[in-house]
Amino acid sequence: MNPTKTRRAQTRMWLVAGVAVVFVAAVICCWRTGMGKDTGIIVYNPVGFNATEEAEGHCWTGSLAAPRAGAYRCAVENAIFDPCFATDGSVACPMGDPAENRGLLIRLTEPLPTPPDAWENPPDPANPSPWYVQLRSGGFCGVLTGTRPPEFPLGCVIPGLPEGAVCSTPVPLAHKPGIYASTCGSWDGEQLHQARVYFVTKMWL
Repeated sequence: MNPTKTRRAQTRMWLVAGVAVVFVAAVICCWRTGMGKDTGIIVYNPVGFNATEEAEGHCWTGSLAAPRAGAYRCAVENAIFDPCFATDGSVACPMGDPAENRGLLIRLTEPLPTPPDAWENPPDPANPSPWYVQLRSGGFCGVLTGTRPPEFPLGCVIPGLPEGAVCSTPVPLAHKPGIYASTCGSWDGEQLHQARVYFVTKMWL
């Protein structure tokens, strides 16, 4: 086997093992302290969207960040926006905290794509695939739709971590399934540094 591929496979194996150890530690901590409220799981709805910007553009496929019906990957000239959500002949592309329900409104120059080029499954709160995550630490994350480590699809801003922090997809704690958590840290292209578990306050689907 190619030595480079062997090293990468070993790195991936140790990374997965490390994530498991960190999660076990978090479960023990949570069990001892009885900490926290359940994670809020919110299905985003663009009704009442506040357009801080408007532009003409088009959407050509379903969202990569939010794999659900009504969410699209769109463009204004050469700039890509994902996710954007269908609303009254336009699409709403939230910017920042989705709770504020504001951002770019794209006036469509072409019809929205339909299946198989778009999603038809509704969002599933029982098996959440969030596009935006709010951490109990005060950090927040959005899905990375470009090049990224497969185990850590969320790009984050987290107090105490350098720019370029990443998180795993949130999963429920085994003994307290209403609480979700992610393993987060600083990614250098090969390894995760400063890894620890962060509890999730809210996530948007």
